[in-house]
Amino acid sequence: MSGALGIEPVWQFIARATSARGTGDFQEAEFYARKAVLADPSVSAAYVILCEVLEKLGKKESVETCLRQGLAACPGDVALTSLSAQYLIKNGRLDDAEVFLRRVLANDPDAAGYRLLLAVVLQQKGDLDHAEESVRRALLLDDQSSDIYSMYGVILWKKGRPEEAIRYITRALEIKPNDANAQLNYAIILESSGKLVEAEEEYRKTLDLRPDWPEVKERLERIRSRRNNPRETLKQANAIKNGKPEEAEALYKKALEMEPSSAEAYNDYGVFLWETKRVLEAEELLKKAAELKADWVTPQYNSAINLTNQGKFTEAEIYFKRTLGLYPGFAEGHFWYANVLIKLHRAVDAEEHYKKAVEIKPDFKKAHENYASLLRVLGRTAESEEHMKKAV
Repeated sequence: MSGALGIEPVWQFIARATSARGTGDFQEAEFYARKAVLADPSVSAAYVILCEVLEKLGKKESVETCLRQGLAACPGDVALTSLSAQYLIKNGRLDDAEVFLRRVLANDPDAAGYRLLLAVVLQQKGDLDHAEESVRRALLLDDQSSDIYSMYGVILWKKGRPEEAIRYITRALEIKPNDANAQLNYAIILESSGKLVEAEEEYRKTLDLRPDWPEVKERLERIRSRRNNPRETLKQANAIKNGKPEEAEALYKKALEMEPSSAEAYNDYGVFLWETKRVLEAEELLKKAAELKADWVTPQYNSAINLTNQGKFTEAEIYFKRTLGLYPGFAEGHFWYANVLIKLHRAVDAEEHYKKAVEIKPDFKKAHENYASLLRVLGRTAESEEHMKKAV
């Protein structure tokens, strides 16, 4: 046919269109891509290059026409089918994309690429359970696809499972180290997990792969700003304190250097020290937080519990009074204050606070148990037994 029309072979037109696209001359690329389609309408690559060029030129309606004609001429072609689904996704036509992909999968259920695209559609629609099911099936069909691992990571992240998500994204980057999309996903997940230092490094790596990516530049600037913000620094410290205590402590100190009058920083750093068994250091910081923000119940209560754990009951009482003055309906506060009063041999006062604890929180089993023990000591056996029943 091509010889009869006196035109060049289809593949030469495709080559010229590809070359023109590579140099950014999309008008010329469109010209040769159209000639390729005319030269041999049965060659799917001609439609692929034409659709891609039309998209670059912003000719949305022409792209859709090209895809429709291509699939009619080359039914079942993987590249054109994938492009068609991607076109619908990019243009926000998620319902159309889902219908299209499910129809394709009915005829080709073992196509990992289509399963992946369906997962993309479903996660964008917010149907994360079915999205995970689809991407899992894609992975069973192709366990060497970085795109599948990357999408699996995104879905797990959206489902609130960041540690699992990181494992999948890391695997994607092992398979394809220069995958800019996977690199970006990795950075976003790290940032959302409060791992700002690591996230900043991954954003930089993404820009190394694609220097002119505006979204990544914006994210990098934003994360640099966050790292110089004391509240964000504190949030990051809290996020990593269990897994990386040394790095967390450095961040707590940095937050205090940036904002020396931050009650939140003193409190959170104090809690961290307390949790790591450095109770005397914790006591100093928690008291400082309580002084800086006398109307904030948290450091008052944390100081009270810290002092109680050290056996400093007289001093603990000061902070329990402050706690309950700010928050009279705090059942746990009444319970622990009652325990301290027992240690101070003030049974009558202790009874008052055990009683308040169970009034505020009727299912507070430990409070009922301790109250029952006190009543038994006071010789009030019947009342003691009633509370012991509620403690079970």
